[in-house]
Amino acid sequence: MNVLFVMSDQHNPMFSGCYGNPITRTPNIDRLAETGVRFEYSYCSSPLCIPSRGSMFSGRYTHEIGTWCNSSPWDGKSKGWGHFFQKNKIPVCSIGRNDFKEGCDSGIETHILNRGRNSYDIHSLYRDQAALPRFSKMKQMKNTRKRDDYYNQPFNDIVITGRAIQWLKEDRPKDTQWVLNVQLFDPHPGWAPPPDLWDYYESVVKVDDLNEKYFESYDKLHPYHQAFASHHCGKFADKEDIRRAHIGYHAHCELFDRELGKLLITLENEKLMEDTLIIYTSDHGENCRAHQMWGKMNMYEDSIRVPLIISGPGIQKGVVEKSPAGLVDVFPTIAEAVGLQNDTGYRGISLLGLAQGKENAPKNKFAFSEFHANGWPEGTFAISNGKYKFVECVGERPMLFDLINDPNELHDLIIEAPSREDVKEQIKLLRSYLLEICDPEIVNKKAKQDQADIKEMLLKSGQLIKEIEARGYESNTDKLINRKDTLESVGMQNWSPDN
Repeated sequence: MNVLFVMSDQHNPMFSGCYGNPITRTPNIDRLAETGVRFEYSYCSSPLCIPSRGSMFSGRYTHEIGTWCNSSPWDGKSKGWGHFFQKNKIPVCSIGRNDFKEGCDSGIETHILNRGRNSYDIHSLYRDQAALPRFSKMKQMKNTRKRDDYYNQPFNDIVITGRAIQWLKEDRPKDTQWVLNVQLFDPHPGWAPPPDLWDYYESVVKVDDLNEKYFESYDKLHPYHQAFASHHCGKFADKEDIRRAHIGYHAHCELFDRELGKLLITLENEKLMEDTLIIYTSDHGENCRAHQMWGKMNMYEDSIRVPLIISGPGIQKGVVEKSPAGLVDVFPTIAEAVGLQNDTGYRGISLLGLAQGKENAPKNKFAFSEFHANGWPEGTFAISNGKYKFVECVGERPMLFDLINDPNELHDLIIEAPSREDVKEQIKLLRSYLLEICDPEIVNKKAKQDQADIKEMLLKSGQLIKEIEARGYESNTDKLINRKDTLESVGMQNWSPDN
């Protein structure tokens, strides 16, 4: 069996029809769900591009390979599924950005339109100072708009999909099974969709219809979530900022869906549907200002939960699977699909048997995510059994959410019901799962030491000051200080750290 693996960038599954959104038009994602199995509770390993992708492609958790943040891209030394399939003579082609370290040995035989990571997001290297508002993020959100020349851009998902279609038609191996990995940019911000989509969603997105989580009080947030809300500037957004962001995000979800549709049509036209497994997922979610937060990089479901749909020959149709899953399950699932057993040492389980409806197919006890980067003074770890989610925060109190009765995560049970027996039981159970994986304090120390080493390396090479200046900060390597022109560009010239 062949495998088409498609990954979007920053897709919150709740912005798609099959996951229950009545506004976002995603007919092709919905079609996959109708012809396959949709996983309700799937988590990324870490809600940030580099750590999430490095974990998935290596088949190990973020803390096991040291891809802590967007300053520590995966270098391929830990080996991963590219090396595994190469060793077993399964051709793998990857089209689009994987976000690995530039020039690394990923094991993937054929890279097309790949862009390695050679820049460093230095925010994660300054976690010991109070979280500073990243006003470039505020500028990006306020620049959400319609774009008249969208289709004339020299490089976008249309280009990537076009090259993938060419590979399927002309370049794919004809005498052996294969794995095609297609990495698309949408719906990652900035959001500047073409006029037809902007105008449609502007007519249907109303502030009064938005969920209450988009207007949650800053004072209700956990201290670490407060720090991140300030860092990513969600704290400074008004209702019109939120409405426009939703217009842009809905539109870019639909843009991604259009490209997915082109790939599905090509499979049909090439008569590949009957022997190709299709897996769709994303590297992490998007808050769209839920809980005062733009982007990802936090422990809410909007950030760590990802779509995961498996469709193809032998897969159940129209089934919703509610047992937990994660991106670490992608590798073993693809391995089983091409007839291989996953090597010992890799994380995750194959979801193929579960998707096929086999009795006694393995299931995960939990889904796991961790974060060690921008805006968070210490490490954080989320673990969920699909019913409750426990969040461990090194150096601060934990959190617990009832995902069934409080899907919007507006009620932290550790604050509101700490003496309830079921709350105590879930804390004990979920924390025991966490300790099966790692010691949070040891991992946190390792992350911060590695980030200190990266900072020192960049300081010596001279790249640190270049990265700082490129992000709108003063030429100071001791701590980040917003430049005057950065503040003026977003109308925040009167802002100070004491505000």
